Amino acid sequence: MTLTATTILLYLVALFLTVATLWPFTYPTQTIFPKKTGPQFVWVLIVVVIPFVMLFYFGLAFLIDDTISEGAAWLTAKEEELSFTEGLVAAVSYVGLSGWLWLRWRPIAPSTKILGPIIRR
Repeated sequence: MTLTATTILLYLVALFLTVATLWPFTYPTQTIFPKKTGPQFVWVLIVVVIPFVMLFYFGLAFLIDDTISEGAAWLTAKEEELSFTEGLVAAVSYVGLSGWLWLRWRPIAPSTKILGPIIRR
């Protein structure tokens, strides 16, 4: 496996683990308290929980990627700052996860204003 394929696989695994960790936060609120969950809950998830979970999984993926590329025996970091591609991966993942949570939170039921006359018949 090439170094690029390994890097992409590591980032996809980090993204999958992030989604798998966030799912238990969102699923019960949709099924148990669908009408009581306001936008405050979603904003807390977007501003607090997503960055914390991403810091853990993507930070580990970045460290593993640096270790593989250097051929070191222990976890090492190449630089003190993220490279452009690592920053881009983190930013795109954050925006995508935030959008995913926002779309999952929005009510799925159709509006009764549009279908009101049809439903009343």
